[in-house]
Amino acid sequence: MITIAYSLVGYHVTGLSSATCEHCVAAIKADLIRVPGIVGVEVDPAAGKVSVLTNRAVEEDLVRAAMDLAGCEIVGSAIEEGGKDAGPTPVPAPA
Repeated sequence: MITIAYSLVGYHVTGLSSATCEHCVAAIKADLIRVPGIVGVEVDPAAGKVSVLTNRAVEEDLVRAAMDLAGCEIVGSAIEEGGKDAGPTPVPAPA
C-alpha cells in the first residue's frame, strides 16, 4: 500500500464575485492545476474563495503567480479541514 498525504488550502481572493462567468472559473482552475503539486482546484466565486488540494509542499509564489495570471489576487489563506493534520490517505498500489 502506498500512502499519500494531502493538504487542502483555501485562499481568499479579490477579482471573484457571484457574477464571475464559468469561462473565468475554468481559466482559474486551468492556471492553478499547472502548478506542480496541485492535484485539485475548487472555485467559489460568490465567497471569493479558491481552494487547492495538494499532494506535496507547493511554493506560495507559484500559487500567487497562477492567480495573478488568472486576474485574481490572494488576500489571505488558511489550512482547511482535511488538511495537513488529517493524516495520510491510503491509495492502493497499481496492480
